Amino acid sequence: MEINLLKKRTSFFGYFIFLSLAFGACSEKGVIENQSKKIEGNVWNEKEPISFDFTIKDTVAYFDVFLTLRNDVNYRWSNVYLFSDLTFPNGKTRRDTLEITLADKYGNWTGNNSGTIITTTAKLINHRKFPLSGAYKIDVTHGMRVKELENVLNVGLKIKQWEGAK
Repeated sequence: MEINLLKKRTSFFGYFIFLSLAFGACSEKGVIENQSKKIEGNVWNEKEPISFDFTIKDTVAYFDVFLTLRNDVNYRWSNVYLFSDLTFPNGKTRRDTLEITLADKYGNWTGNNSGTIITTTAKLINHRKFPLSGAYKIDVTHGMRVKELENVLNVGLKIKQWEGAK
């Protein structure tokens, strides 16, 4: 009986170590922010920005900023136009426009498919420094010709330290 209990403890301890290493390996190196916001009812109104708040401490490092869009197979267009308004800690704002291609000319989705969900990631900011330390905000709105963009599930933001800067 005592040997079985010892084997169970050893087995449990080994399983715990395996899970710890597996989950620890899943975190992406250099990522300082990773957020995702759900679109209510999967309908994104042009007047409703998706907001991401984050803090920058390192003003010397270079960063890449990615936007991720998740839509379903019923999305009507092959692309999406997005406006991003970056608000700096001093209150100044910079607007960028981004087009994300979601499908090729044959209608094949370019993002990663998982059943009926398509995930597409595009780079919003490429190898840039954030000039001020402090609280930043990015507001993302769609710039399509319709007021309500249907079949959009969520929008995500990832900020990663540029690996080429080292």
